[in-house]
Amino acid sequence: MERGSNADSAESWAARVRSIGVFKDGDGRAPYKPLLLLWAIARHIEGQPARVSFSEAEGPLGGLLDRYRFKATRPKPQDPFVYLGSDRRIWRVETAAGLDVTQMDQTTKQRISFLRSAGVSGYLAPSFARALEDPQVRSRVVNELLDIAFPESLHQEVLEEVGLDHRVVVVPAHRDPRFKRTVLRAYENRCAFCGFDGILRSRPVAVEAAHVKMRSHRGPDDLANGIALCVLHHRLFDRGAMGLNGDLRILISEEMIVRDRRAGVSLINLVGLPMIRPLHGYDPPAVRYVNWHYKNIFVEPPRSLAGRRTRHPSTSSPIDQESPHR
Repeated sequence: MERGSNADSAESWAARVRSIGVFKDGDGRAPYKPLLLLWAIARHIEGQPARVSFSEAEGPLGGLLDRYRFKATRPKPQDPFVYLGSDRRIWRVETAAGLDVTQMDQTTKQRISFLRSAGVSGYLAPSFARALEDPQVRSRVVNELLDIAFPESLHQEVLEEVGLDHRVVVVPAHRDPRFKRTVLRAYENRCAFCGFDGILRSRPVAVEAAHVKMRSHRGPDDLANGIALCVLHHRLFDRGAMGLNGDLRILISEEMIVRDRRAGVSLINLVGLPMIRPLHGYDPPAVRYVNWHYKNIFVEPPRSLAGRRTRHPSTSSPIDQESPHR
C-alpha cells in the first residue's frame, strides 16, 4: 500500500511542476524556471540551508541560465527567482520581513536593488521539500522537469550541471520505436549534415534519429519531425549550436566556437549547405518544426560567411543563392 501511495505522490508532484509555466505563447520554450527548480532541488538534497537569498543565488543561477539560454538577450536571474513563486506549493519568495514578493508591483519585484536591499530569499515549499526526500518522488519530479524543458540528449548534461547526477537517474521517455527505424531508413543511416555513415562489424554506428521539435512540446514521433544526425551533430542541434532554415540549409550559431582549427573549419564549412535529403518518397523535416527549432532551440544569431548570408528561417530563401557550395 505504501509503495502505491509513493507512486501516487510522485505523479501528483510531477503534475504540479509540469504546470509551472515552461511554455511561452502557447507553444514556445521557456526553460528558466525548471533550471532554477533543479538547482534548488540539488541544494536541498545536499543539505544546504532551506532559504537562499537572491544575493547568494544571483551569481550561480545567472551563470546557469546563461549557459542554457537560446536567445541573444541574457536571461535575468530575478525573473525565474520571483515568478516561480506564483505557485506557493512549489517555491516561495519573501522579503526578510516575510512579505510575499510575488504580490508586489511589477517594477518593484523586478528591481535587483530591491531584491538585494530587502533581503529577499527563496525556498522550496515545506511540503514539497519533504516529498523530495523520497527517492521515488525526487526521481519522478526531476525527470519531469528535464523532459518539459530540455531535449533528451541534454538530460544527463543538465543533471551534471546542477549537481544531481549522483542523486537521480535519467529515465528515457517512451517513444514510438517505429520513429527511429523510419528515420534511419529514410536517411540510409547517414547524417543529414555531414554524411557520416559509419559501420562497425556490419552494424551502423553513431547515427541517431533526432527530433526537430521537442516531444514534450507536441513534437510528434513522425518522419516530418525527424532527421538522422551523427552523435556530434545531434548534440549540437539539440544544444542550439546548429539549425536549419526554411530551405533546409544548415545554420551554425555565431556563438559556437571551436578551438581546434581543423575541427572548426570542418564545422564552419557546413554553413549554408543544403542538408542531405531523405530517400525519394520520404518527407524531409517540415518547415513548421524547423521554425520552432530556430525560435526555441537555436542560439542566435546564425553565422554568415562571404557569399552565404543567413537570416531567420522562412518559406522564402534566407540564404544567398550565389553560394559557391550549392
